[in-house]
Amino acid sequence: MKRYQIAILSFAIGIFTATYFGIHYLGKINEVIGNFQETSVSVKYDTVQIFLSNKIQDPDSLYCGKTYPVERVVSRLSDNRKSYLGEYVYLAISELLKGPTIHDKENGYFSSINEGTKIQQIIIEDGVARVDFNQKLDEGVGGSCRVQAIHSQIIETLKQFPEIKDRFIHVIPDQVG
Repeated sequence: MKRYQIAILSFAIGIFTATYFGIHYLGKINEVIGNFQETSVSVKYDTVQIFLSNKIQDPDSLYCGKTYPVERVVSRLSDNRKSYLGEYVYLAISELLKGPTIHDKENGYFSSINEGTKIQQIIIEDGVARVDFNQKLDEGVGGSCRVQAIHSQIIETLKQFPEIKDRFIHVIPDQVG
């Protein structure tokens, strides 16, 4: 065989090998990505529930940690399949922070969460949700009953998502410049 024939044959074998491994490797990546997308959210939500206290259901406020579901209609912010769960959690907590509507108030619902409380960050990893709020969440909050009510509102709102197995609430103080 002549040199140029050996070079062409070597080049062809190299292309074949690279193509074979490339297809095999990319196929594995697509399987992993495909599985992740399918399992990232088991349910597609048109509505989410937020949990509020209710003075009609508990007129004497005897059960500080007892909250009641209220539905909110939500729509996704993007079509990214990987962010389904994060978006739904964000939308649910955002609706919770807005507090009760006029209709909700007429039906006895109220929130123990301070106005002006904002989400700073949501991290969801391995079924654990960590939600960081600004310092407004705990500003002026006194008494164990109110703390229980706030905790229940947030935790119950997160528990509606079956993908979340554990929840964490963390307050990050605002940076003072």
